[in-house]
This record gives sequence, C-alpha cells and structure tokens, in this order.
Amino acid sequence: MNMGLAPRPANEDLRAQTVVKTGLIDAPNPDLFQIYCDLAKDITGFETATFSLYDGEMKCSIAEAGNDDFVPGSKSERSELNVCAYVLLDTEPLLMEDMLKDPTWKDHPNLQGMEQGPGYAGFPVINSENFALGTLCMLNPSGPKGLNDEQVTQIKKITNSIAHMLDLQIKQKELTSQRMLDALAHFQKVDERFGLDDFKMYVSLCSELNVSADDAAGIIRVGLAEVDDAGRVQMTESGRRLQFDMNLQQKAMKRIKMDGGEAEALLDEMFAEID
Repeated sequence: MNMGLAPRPANEDLRAQTVVKTGLIDAPNPDLFQIYCDLAKDITGFETATFSLYDGEMKCSIAEAGNDDFVPGSKSERSELNVCAYVLLDTEPLLMEDMLKDPTWKDHPNLQGMEQGPGYAGFPVINSENFALGTLCMLNPSGPKGLNDEQVTQIKKITNSIAHMLDLQIKQKELTSQRMLDALAHFQKVDERFGLDDFKMYVSLCSELNVSADDAAGIIRVGLAEVDDAGRVQMTESGRRLQFDMNLQQKAMKRIKMDGGEAEALLDEMFAEID
C-alpha cells in the first residue's frame, strides 16, 4: 500500500537541523533515556513507552520500555499512518483512551478486526528553542486506557527532563567542537609541518589511547612524545605542558568519552567545517 507522509511542523527545517545536532540519530545512546521510558511506563500503567526523535525523513526510536525485542536506533518513515509523528504538531499531548473511538484514527489499518481499541498517549518533547524534537509515546495494545490529570502532569515533567538532556547533548557537542578547533590552532603553532594526522595522534595520547610509533613520528620528532622501554608511545613533559595550554587536560578529554574510532570521526566532522 502506498502511503503519504505525515504533515510536518511549520518550523520543520530548523527543527530537523536541531535534531541532527544532538548526534543521537546515528548514535542513539539509549542508556541516557531508558530511565524516562521506565518511569513513564510505571506512572501510566501503559504496556509500552517509547522515546523517539524525528529528523527530516525518519522516526528514530531511541529508548523503549515494555518491549524485549526493541532495537535502539531503529528507524521508520514518518508516514501518514505513523500516529506519533502527529504528536510533533502540537504543544499538548495526543490522548486517546480507545483509538477505535477516535474519529481520526478509528480506521487505522492496524486497528481493523479489533473488538476494543488500544489506549494511546503521545507527548511532544519540546526543547528550549520551542522545537518539538521528539515524542514520548505510550501504547496499551491489550485494550483501552486513559490518563488522569496528575499522570499527564507527571509525564510532562518527564518530557521536560528529556528535552533538557537533548539541549545538553547539543551544547556539549558544540563546546567539544569549539575546544577542538581552538586546540588545533594552538597545536599548529608548534610546528608548521604538523598536519591533521599529527593532531589526531596527539589527541589520542591526550585521551590515553594507544598509538604506534610510526603514526606518532611527527609529534615524537618535536619532543611532544617519546617511546618508552616497552615500546609504547608516551607523552613527554613538553607534550603535557602543551596539553594544558590547549585546554585538553585528561579530565576534560575523558568527559568527551571518545574511543579511537569516535575520536577520528569527531575530528573528521570538525575539520570538514573549516576545509
């Protein structure tokens, strides 16, 4: 069956750009949000609770409670049959105690043949810029179920907390990007022959990652690193002083939580902005 697309919010372009800035579409990190889904399920008594983000084309499910088969980061099209996609269109929740009795959704293909409809509750997740970045949606497939005023208030508080987490994700990403760009400018003053690969090796050492002597040859040459008796590349005193001057202290680098692949991907992304 061919399906049309769900309607988009009036601020869709900026809204979708903000979702992408969270970095969660390609790296969902469900552990940050699982507690909110668990709380929503417990508070409402609904069988499932799902937190999702929506980029320009797709719904990306980040975390879910009540479904053992859930796959974090699973995506589906924002089609006209995707009920949660409509939650983005309003600042208030979409509440249906019995979907079979709702004039808009009673003919949904997934409801046909049911003797009683499921209960549904969808809450928009609206950030500090007033963008509905995602939804916290609850479903009760076994039958009708509604929410009282106190439950609605509690779930709104949960979505506010999720929105705050999303804002922090964006700010952390922006701060990390600016820190790394500033550090690169400082690093290149040490030796004009330094290139991006040299910087990647130096950042890897700052992050306490293992690098090979061949890959680190450039920073070893100028005395920022050395090879110890065990053949491992270690930061020298000069290298540590530069690290402090560049504001890349180990504590700060650990907060960024980069492994080797993530560090390279992050740097590639940042330097693409200044190419």
